[in-house]
Amino acid sequence: MTEDRISRTLSRIADVRPGESRTALLLFLYFFLITFPAYIVKPVKVSLFFVSFSDRFLPLPYLLTALLIGFVVGLNLKLLRTLPRRRFISLSIAFFIAGFLLFWLLWVVLKVNWNGLSLIYWFWSDAFIATSVTQFWIAVNDVLHPHQAKRLVGFFVSGGLLGGLGGALLAWNLARAIGTENLLLFCPAVLVLTLIVVNLVYADRSAEDDRGAAANSGRGLAGSFEGFHIVRKNRYLLLMAGMLGAGAVVGNLIELQFNTILRWQFPSPDPRTAFLGSFFAALLLISYLVQLFGTGRILRRFGVRAGLLVAPVLLLAGAASIFLFTTASLIVWAVLVKGTDKGLENSLSQSARELLYLPVPADIKYKAKMFLDMFLNKFSTALGALLFFLFYAVLHVGLASISIITIVFLVLWLLLVRLIFGEYLGVVKKDLERRWEDGEKVVAERMDVDSARLVFDTLQSRERSSVLYAMNLFDLVRKDKLTPELREVLAGKNGELRARSMDSLLDVGGESFFAGMEDVLADEEFRTQIKEVLELEAYRNVMGEHLEKAAGEGRESEVEKMEAAKLLGMMTPEPRVIRQLDRLLRDPSSDVLNYALESAARLKRKELIPLIVQQLGNPLTCQVARDALAAYGGRILGVLARNLEDPKQDISVRRALPEVLARMGTQRAADALVAALVNGHEEIDPEIIQALYRIRSGTPGVVFKEKRIVPAILTQVRMGFTALLESRPGEAPGSRLAFRIKRVFDLLSLIYPSEDIVKAYQNICRGTRKSIDYSLELLDNVVRKDIKEFLLPLIEDLPPEERIRRCRKLYKALEKKGRDPDLKGGPAFR
Repeated sequence: MTEDRISRTLSRIADVRPGESRTALLLFLYFFLITFPAYIVKPVKVSLFFVSFSDRFLPLPYLLTALLIGFVVGLNLKLLRTLPRRRFISLSIAFFIAGFLLFWLLWVVLKVNWNGLSLIYWFWSDAFIATSVTQFWIAVNDVLHPHQAKRLVGFFVSGGLLGGLGGALLAWNLARAIGTENLLLFCPAVLVLTLIVVNLVYADRSAEDDRGAAANSGRGLAGSFEGFHIVRKNRYLLLMAGMLGAGAVVGNLIELQFNTILRWQFPSPDPRTAFLGSFFAALLLISYLVQLFGTGRILRRFGVRAGLLVAPVLLLAGAASIFLFTTASLIVWAVLVKGTDKGLENSLSQSARELLYLPVPADIKYKAKMFLDMFLNKFSTALGALLFFLFYAVLHVGLASISIITIVFLVLWLLLVRLIFGEYLGVVKKDLERRWEDGEKVVAERMDVDSARLVFDTLQSRERSSVLYAMNLFDLVRKDKLTPELREVLAGKNGELRARSMDSLLDVGGESFFAGMEDVLADEEFRTQIKEVLELEAYRNVMGEHLEKAAGEGRESEVEKMEAAKLLGMMTPEPRVIRQLDRLLRDPSSDVLNYALESAARLKRKELIPLIVQQLGNPLTCQVARDALAAYGGRILGVLARNLEDPKQDISVRRALPEVLARMGTQRAADALVAALVNGHEEIDPEIIQALYRIRSGTPGVVFKEKRIVPAILTQVRMGFTALLESRPGEAPGSRLAFRIKRVFDLLSLIYPSEDIVKAYQNICRGTRKSIDYSLELLDNVVRKDIKEFLLPLIEDLPPEERIRRCRKLYKALEKKGRDPDLKGGPAFR
């Protein structure tokens, strides 16, 4: 009951779902408890440094940190490899507790007045912040799936911002009262609570999981800088390193400008500490509001790319604006630009950056993250410090001119964001695989359906008529389908065939009995003779008169009609032949009709099309009629399109026509199907969508206009909402909802990369928890935001009550959207 109340409470401020509340709350507290001391440490280190050194030496601690941070990275990698995760993080926290106490003892109790101590403390405090934050995100990756992390990352970062706000407020209010050095005593007390929370976070993980995580984290390490080798060999991580490096250089140049201006403004340490505390408090409060009300919405609606672009774009404008400020007002510029940089870094930018790690394989993720977050970050910071030292301390360039260097790195940052986003989607796609192949595609690749049907007809006709048998054999030979294996089977089963066969075919009268007909027909010279006879005018006249006489006397049997229907397809399409075929296409026998349809497909006369179309409504002739119409090709596309959209036409005929158009596979066929779809023929929508999907699968070059497909997608989503909302309480919507979701993905494959959409759909249906999360992440970054907003509640793993609540709300929004003439896109949306 308590768990439910906590879940309901948290769900009001974050996307926390039942079963996640305990983990989410613990991770929120974990981040709160490590950022609280971090924002005590930050103002203290700056203030105490300026007690011992001038602003010309400000780059020195950044360079020192860059030189020594490699040893911290190496130690962390070694511990990560050898220790279970919980013990590794707990020992790190205990080490920093002891460190805080030691520095307080040296400064306050022993009154050590050595300038180098402030440099050591700067390095140690940087190591504390980098290690603590990195370990937190390692914990997030350990206990959450990627899509969970994306939903909850804003909530966690809010905890970090609140913790930082608490630490900054404490520094602001107590720096003047108790002195800068005494603020350090609050840090170990908070870290003791952090130890407790860490052990609770990992309490649900077994010892085997913990050891497995440690083993995976360390597998394949060749030395302390294995993370460097991993990044160097991975293009995605290499681009990420470039982006993070450029961002770190920019951030450090801005920070050096800010701290230099700060020393000019506040020469004494305690007022300086108090000002920094107030600055960080205001900064974190704004960051918290951005994180609470902006980060999640931006990432959900616009994706990771927007989250990565906001900071460099705003900082570019800020860096360029320094030339508008006088020297006396530079503190205002410094506060604004530094506030923008750190405000976004602590909220939107941090959330977006952490999401970039989610598709990285677990066996390299932790080593790469350790290298990027600790070593590369400090190295890039050192590069910024070197540039600042060179231009400001050595060349005596003004602070305003430093912003030109900042602008150069901001442009590089923007370029790398563009490159890395393309790689990000590529990495996500790489982790997805097809769960099954399309059945129709498998059959088409592994089996020649037309040949199989012809072989079946040949075998069946052997028992009914030797004439049909001979003509079917002749078809097999003409199409080069009478293989030696098939010839052997037919000969073995045939024995001595009672045959009027070729005598009747050539109208010479009499009967004969002979074996080996297959071998005779396979002879090239004999086949040539048959063709020559069939083309003789005398033969055509004789056979035409014979068929008309038989039809006029009404004495034809069904078998004779079948023979006639087959024979007509071998003759020249003169009026007499077409009249006879027209007659046979009206015959009530499905066997006669199928042979007549095959002949019509060979002759391809337009006057036969209406009769062929009508046979689409007969289940016994539908498939052969489809084949016949497809054989005509694109020249009858207009006739088919009119029949498809004709409400007076038999519904079974209309439902069969989309497959005919799909088999044509042309741009015009696709356009005709799309036109029928958007014109609101709901009764045949499933067949149209399936046909469009077949065209996309078989002919990737066909182009579909997004503005015409999107309304159809939203129509299917609306029907999915209907299926869900019309289900009874406690009853699963089942196949109706699954049917609509499948149609939505079929349509999505028309306007987005087909293979990506198919993989996403299959993994959502039958994938692992990890592959489902990657599928949702792929859709989140590929599909346009209005479709994504309506679709995700139908496919995400939500509690039934929550799903219904969201779908009801979105259904109303979709109905309203459909009534807007600028958005509905046609009758299909209604």
